[in-house]
Amino acid sequence: MSANGTANGTGGSQLVGLVAAVNDKGLRLEGRDGWLNFSKWAGELAPPSRGQRVTVRLDKSGYVRAIEAAAGTDAPHSPVAGRETAIIRQTCVKASAAFCASRPDLKTADLFALAERMEAWVTRS
Repeated sequence: MSANGTANGTGGSQLVGLVAAVNDKGLRLEGRDGWLNFSKWAGELAPPSRGQRVTVRLDKSGYVRAIEAAAGTDAPHSPVAGRETAIIRQTCVKASAAFCASRPDLKTADLFALAERMEAWVTRS
C-alpha cells in the first residue's frame, strides 16, 4: 500500500493497495488500520472485490471519493491466504460439506457458496 499525491480537486490523497474487506459503507486495505468510509458526496461508487488491487482517492476529510482498479491489474485476485485465513476457510468448507451431505438436491457450487457465506459471517467486523 502506498499514499501519494493529491486527488483531483478534492484536496485529499490517494492510496493504492489490496482490499482486505468491503461493506456497504466503506473498505479496508491490507496493511492499513481502520476502515475508509465512502463519501456521501461521491455519487454511486462501485465497491471493489476483496483481494482486488485498487487506487482509492480520498477527499481532504479522508472519505473515499473514487475507487479504480490499480494500474496493471485487469481483474480482482485473491491474496495468498495466511494460516489463520486458511484454517477458517477449511473449517467453513467442512461445515458446509456436512450441511450439504444430507441434501442431495444441492450442487457443489451451493457447497462453496455456503462456505463463503460462513466465512463472511465468521470474519465480519
